Amino acid sequence: MAKASSKTDTVGKIAAIMRLLCSSNDTYSLREIEGFTGIPKSTLHRLLKSLEKEEWVYADPKTDQFRPGVGFFLLHNEKLFHQALIGAASEEMERLVAETQKTAILSVLEGRKGLCIYHVEPACPVKYVARRGMSIPLHVSATGKVLLAFSPKEVRERIISCDLPPEVDKDRLRQELEYIQRQGFAYSREEWLTHAGDISVPLFDRRGNFLAQLGLAGLVTSFDGQEETIIKKLKEAADRIKGKL
Repeated sequence: MAKASSKTDTVGKIAAIMRLLCSSNDTYSLREIEGFTGIPKSTLHRLLKSLEKEEWVYADPKTDQFRPGVGFFLLHNEKLFHQALIGAASEEMERLVAETQKTAILSVLEGRKGLCIYHVEPACPVKYVARRGMSIPLHVSATGKVLLAFSPKEVRERIISCDLPPEVDKDRLRQELEYIQRQGFAYSREEWLTHAGDISVPLFDRRGNFLAQLGLAGLVTSFDGQEETIIKKLKEAADRIKGKL
């Protein structure tokens, strides 16, 4: 009975921690969580470390503040998962737009297609226009191909075998996706939209799980001579976002 009681007590403490962290958009320090939950500091520290390992809790290394992690949102629902991704990526996307004057796009795999969940556009009059909820084909454009290339193998093969237009050369697409996996990015020029180009990279969590696509899109000619710089910026941004997930 003592062991069962101990387990129940631990579950109750974890529930109290997660209820607090999910109660608002605020972050909390160890002392604040201790004060609100009444959990002793040594026990709280141990539980938070375990929850952080499972990605239920995220500890900001700069501030030592805690908030719910992406792993918890994945268990909860899709909408909260998207919100967690956007919260982690928005600052970096704004930085990319300011530095490149291109449209930043964040998208996820949604069934048989890609789904844009967030975008940031530059202030310039001539730009690539995206919208939240935009559907993205997976066999064309850097955005779609990154989503397909880094999706689980069984998902990728099902989509390639069953869900692509009949005119798509499946063997050639498989080879291209393997190349994208090796180099860690995709670059397309007018594959999907006339006059549009885009470069995209995969976005992973700290365990190496593929979560989303991060990319920059704009007039195809605006990428000329800037490809290496843009790829470097995107990969660095993705690494910083990874640290927040």
